[in-house]
Amino acid sequence: MKPRCRVNGCANVRAGHSLLCSKHRSRKRRHGHEEQRTISKGDLKPFIEKVQARIAKQPDAKLWSVLDQRWDIVTTNWRAELPKTIVRYVRAGMKELVRLADTASGRDVAVTVIAMYLLQEYDPRLFKDETGFRTQLVRRVRTLSSTSFSHWSGASDGRERRAMKELEPRTTEYLSGLLVELFGAAGVRVAQVENREEEEQRKERLAYYEALGEVK
Repeated sequence: MKPRCRVNGCANVRAGHSLLCSKHRSRKRRHGHEEQRTISKGDLKPFIEKVQARIAKQPDAKLWSVLDQRWDIVTTNWRAELPKTIVRYVRAGMKELVRLADTASGRDVAVTVIAMYLLQEYDPRLFKDETGFRTQLVRRVRTLSSTSFSHWSGASDGRERRAMKELEPRTTEYLSGLLVELFGAAGVRVAQVENREEEEQRKERLAYYEALGEVK
């Protein structure tokens, strides 16, 4: 009898020499972990709004312009000429970043990356491991560009369908490293500030209710 997939509850047999069945092996390739679910637009929307509110609250903070500059420096230089490399997945990641820059603003990319860090801080259980987080980070950023999708018409109803073009795992890993290098520290810092303010608000509410209780 062939051994079963290592995922709990999965009765499928392993595919080839993998410890996973073909279904979970494919999911690991797409999502970074065999049990990682897709982080949807709806999942991230409240955290996008938090980041946008933070920018609106402190529009003159130097961080926002620095993030814009970091993006512009990399993408402008790479548009002119990609760095020399013979490593295929590295070059593929560079090209993907340039394609993204052609159709999405650096600010939108930065906001999306920071929002992913806020989501991870708010509910770390959504991510099976760091690879799962980084893979979902890349997928959410790539949704900002129409070039990340294949489009076709449905055979029966004629409606347009689309699906994200898959990257090789090593390309995703390289691209996530670029995004983390550009915006990851900002994501960590904004998450810290949001946590601090929420804690201060919680203490203020608690003090208020305690004061109410003192009135006899």
